[in-house]
Amino acid sequence: MLATRGLVLALVLVFSPEHVCSYFQSFSTCYHRQSLQLRSHRRQTSPQMLARPGIMRQGKADCQYIDSPAKLPGNMQSYFEGSIFSRCASIGFHRREKLPADEETRSKVEESGILTQEFAERFNQVVFAACEEYYKECATRQIDPLTISRMEAKDIDPATVSEYQADMCLTFDKDTDLQTIFKDVVVNPAQDVRIFGKHGVSYGDLQVMKEEYICFEITEAPGKIFEKLFQVNRLYNVLKGEMIGEDSKIAAIGLLTNGNREDFEVVCGCLSRFFSLASDHHELTSFVDPGSIPFVLIYTPYRNIYGAVQDLKEDMDRRFNELQSDVSELKSDVSALNVTMGLVLELLNKKLT
Repeated sequence: MLATRGLVLALVLVFSPEHVCSYFQSFSTCYHRQSLQLRSHRRQTSPQMLARPGIMRQGKADCQYIDSPAKLPGNMQSYFEGSIFSRCASIGFHRREKLPADEETRSKVEESGILTQEFAERFNQVVFAACEEYYKECATRQIDPLTISRMEAKDIDPATVSEYQADMCLTFDKDTDLQTIFKDVVVNPAQDVRIFGKHGVSYGDLQVMKEEYICFEITEAPGKIFEKLFQVNRLYNVLKGEMIGEDSKIAAIGLLTNGNREDFEVVCGCLSRFFSLASDHHELTSFVDPGSIPFVLIYTPYRNIYGAVQDLKEDMDRRFNELQSDVSELKSDVSALNVTMGLVLELLNKKLT
């Protein structure tokens, strides 16, 4: 293709310089048309922005309105995250995802101390204590334990952070409940859902009133549950006002995880002990307060069919883009070839006459 284009361009340069302009005008027109088509495609596939008046005055995080899987953004962090959103999108929700880190936000984070080495070390100590019984059991049974990650123990300068993100910070335009929201996400509530705090409250009792929020983090690996717990705390205790507004109410917070069921049961036990131990540490007493807001841990197996469909979609998108590029190049080559053939015919006519 490149050799053909080079030959055609050389012929044009030899026969008539003024046709060089024609060649590049043809190429420019085709490229411009291609660019407009791609930008139009991006606009059509981007999520619809929020419709409810006033919500953008509640907090500073961006907002997208989603009411069908077709409106999901194309930048989901993983297939697993995308599969969860696709199974609860039809209910319709406003998603607050990205919070720009301005001076006020950085000041709050710095005052909280959650990005300091001291906080990370104390947090890791409690995580280890919460998992110690499990580790001892694995040693006794001589089996490899689940790898449960900790926070990196170092100071982080808030000035180096450009934005903060939440996986699933959602609010709704009508009264609903957690069971309805996750009806296609949770297969067996009795086995797949654990609620910490709010004794006597069942999964079916967790109401979410109009304009209230649910704040969940998502992880495929159960061993990363405490990393995600830190992110939930960052939103709920430190950046809530910046993210969704101080007066906004959170109906439920929690985590959604994948993995095998045995690992899910392990992290359930560790998480329960963590909440109990955290109350004895001043730095962590307000880490997450499941006594006032239900904390929900949900096990939702990865749906392989979604991954297959997503793979197919991405492959088709890639092939479509490649085809558009090939067509664009072909049009340019044909245009240049037409010019060259016209010049050749013109020269032949002159010689014959």
